[in-house]
Amino acid sequence: MRSIATVGVASGQAGQHAGCWRGPMVLRNSLGLKRYCNTQGLQLVWHALLEAHERAGKLDAVAALCRQTARFASAFVRQGQPFLFLGGDHATAMGVWQGTMGALPEEGRLGLIWIDAHMDAHTFLTTPSGNVHGMPVAGLLGQGDRLLTRIYGGTRHLAPENLLLVGVRSFEPAEQRLLGRLGVRVIPMAELQEPGALRLCLIEAVAQLSRQSDVLGISIDLDAVDPRDAPAVGVPEPGGIAGAELVEALTAIAGIPRLVGMEIAEFCPRHEREEKTVQLIGTLIAALYGESRVLYRSFGSAGEGVSSTSSQMSRSQAS
Repeated sequence: MRSIATVGVASGQAGQHAGCWRGPMVLRNSLGLKRYCNTQGLQLVWHALLEAHERAGKLDAVAALCRQTARFASAFVRQGQPFLFLGGDHATAMGVWQGTMGALPEEGRLGLIWIDAHMDAHTFLTTPSGNVHGMPVAGLLGQGDRLLTRIYGGTRHLAPENLLLVGVRSFEPAEQRLLGRLGVRVIPMAELQEPGALRLCLIEAVAQLSRQSDVLGISIDLDAVDPRDAPAVGVPEPGGIAGAELVEALTAIAGIPRLVGMEIAEFCPRHEREEKTVQLIGTLIAALYGESRVLYRSFGSAGEGVSSTSSQMSRSQAS
């Protein structure tokens, strides 16, 4: 049985739908998810369920939660433990990956594959909404408010050439200009329409980033997936990646030696339908970390308990 160090980050302040904060709690309490992971040779070892300080202002609360997140990520990397962070809105990615970089030697480099419907590259000078969950890419690149660019370790930022955005299909011109100026590579959803295109994209990305980075990470915003397969997200965008294709792509890159961890964000239980999103999350985890290779359609038969236990839990929490 392979143990995966797991942390839930109950963050909802940074997005437009506060319901995302419940996501990690639902996942931690899902007996079906636990059983399914066990059938795939995985044990999710929950180290913490982090929550924001209720009395702090929005920006201060997000930054403080990111700092907590960063400390866990840094510790896991130093200990050589593969990690899994489950959110919660995507702003806490700044904590996950700044913490990862802070654990590396001075010249150590992180390569990051960012799978998302959005660019997440706003700053407070460009954002039309003011939502911090639209800023983590900018923050990781050292752009924007100091509270977000200096979460952990001070001056460690992601090198633009070591970042790849995949599945983008909704963004503002200011984000595109920033990433273009910095030289960040973006693979839009329009380039992933052919069968197998995503799988090939991730295989090539891992090969390239492995040549120029010391460790690799994967950040998944569930809104990258088409809402038909992942309805329970904060900001759904039609025309996304099929759940089965993302599972296939992660399976293709499973076992890469430099992988330190994965983050899955923006699970918003209030929008869930027929436990589709919980099932997908379980299958994504198993695809990257499990002992056996899985197919998306196999989750239902292997983890029938997910629907019943998660539904019962949701009803009890709502009452």
